[in-house]
Amino acid sequence: MINVLCGALVAGLLFTSVVQAKTLTYAVTDESWVPYWIVDEQRVSGILHEFMLALDERLPEELQASHPLPPLRTQKLFREGQVQIECCVSKSWRSDGDQESVSLWTVPVLETEEMLIFAPGRRFPYQHLQDLQGRSIATVRGYGYAGSEYFQRNDGADARALIYLVAQGRSDAGILDRLEWRYLQHEDAQLQAPRWQVEEGPTINRSQLRLRLHRQLAGRLEVFNAAIRSLQVDGTLARIVARYAPKAHVVGLVEIR
Repeated sequence: MINVLCGALVAGLLFTSVVQAKTLTYAVTDESWVPYWIVDEQRVSGILHEFMLALDERLPEELQASHPLPPLRTQKLFREGQVQIECCVSKSWRSDGDQESVSLWTVPVLETEEMLIFAPGRRFPYQHLQDLQGRSIATVRGYGYAGSEYFQRNDGADARALIYLVAQGRSDAGILDRLEWRYLQHEDAQLQAPRWQVEEGPTINRSQLRLRLHRQLAGRLEVFNAAIRSLQVDGTLARIVARYAPKAHVVGLVEIR
C-alpha cells in the first residue's frame, strides 16, 4: 500500500513538473498600437510587451512570443489552439462566435480610455455619445468605436493622420486613446508644430484589457489571475506604464489622473 501511495505521489510530482515546464505562446501582431505594442519590423516593445515579460517571471510556464503576424492570422491560430494567449484585449473585441467559444478571460490588466480631441477653439459640449450625432469624427481605418452609429467617420491611416485631420479642421473632433496621445506627445516632435495642435477633451469610452486564454488552459486561469494581481499590487505594472507615459499614474488596473 505504501509503495502504491509513493508511486502515486511521484507520478503526481512528475505530472506537476511537466505542467510547470510547459511552454505557452502568446500572440504578437505586426500592427503597432503605441504605447501598448510597438512593433518595428521584428523588434517589439511597449507596455504590454514588458507586461508579458514580467508575467513570465511570475508563472511556472514559459511564455514565448509569436513572430509578429497579421491580426487575423493570430486570431486563426488562437482559435486552433496553436497560440494559447492573447494580450491584452477587451471582451467586446472578440465577441464573435468562433472566438468567444474558445476564450477564457482573466481579471482586467489595464483600463484604457478613449477621449475626444478638438482643434483649438473648436470644442463643443459633450456628455453622451448621442451628442456626436451628425458630426464628422476622425477615426483610424479598420478600428471599431463606441457610438459610431451616431457620427460620420472620417478615417485616417493611423493616429497621426487622425490628429492631423482634427488639427486642420477637417473633422469636428477625433477619438484617440489617452495614453496613446500622451506617448505621441512625448515621442513625436512634429506634434508640437502649430499645424498639429489639438486639445484633449472628455473621455467617451473605457475598455478593460484582459488576457484571453485558450479554453485548454481552463485549469490555469486562477494561477494567471494571481500573477496579474501581484504585478498590480507591487507596482510593477505602474512602473512599466510610467516608462511609456510619464504624465500618467496607475493604481491597480485603473489609470488615475
